Amino acid sequence: MGRKGTDIVGEKASEIVKRLNQALAAEALDAYRYLYLSKWAAGLEAPEVAELFHRISEHEWQHLGAFMDRIIELGGRPMARTTDFEKLSYADYMEPPKDRAALRKMVEDSLVGERKAIEFYNDLASFCRDSDPVTYLLASEALADEVKDEEDLENLL
Repeated sequence: MGRKGTDIVGEKASEIVKRLNQALAAEALDAYRYLYLSKWAAGLEAPEVAELFHRISEHEWQHLGAFMDRIIELGGRPMARTTDFEKLSYADYMEPPKDRAALRKMVEDSLVGERKAIEFYNDLASFCRDSDPVTYLLASEALADEVKDEEDLENLL
């Protein structure tokens, strides 16, 4: 974003960059976890569950790219070290179960993560509403995706 776009955001820009890096870290962990689960899931109902996990993984990767772009537009630097993902994420990484057929556990753990994402993006949207309409829209779109993912996961149970 040009200087004018950053000037409009004003003093909140550095805090928004910080929060977007938290989101970037969480999305990277979630994207990996969902992709892993899509390959790891086994059992009679696994194809349907794996398909949903794969779709959610793709959404998470898209969010990650959008957050990187926005951080750069705001004059910030996206986190560069993958080793910082767990430290900076707004949510803890939930390791997939060792049992490949533990589909219910996979879905329940995923719901915990989606609900944390919903809270985070709702807070981010509220924080940006009056000062940064671009990040507000980005957070609102991510929020809508996470709400849809929560609904889809709930329907599996």
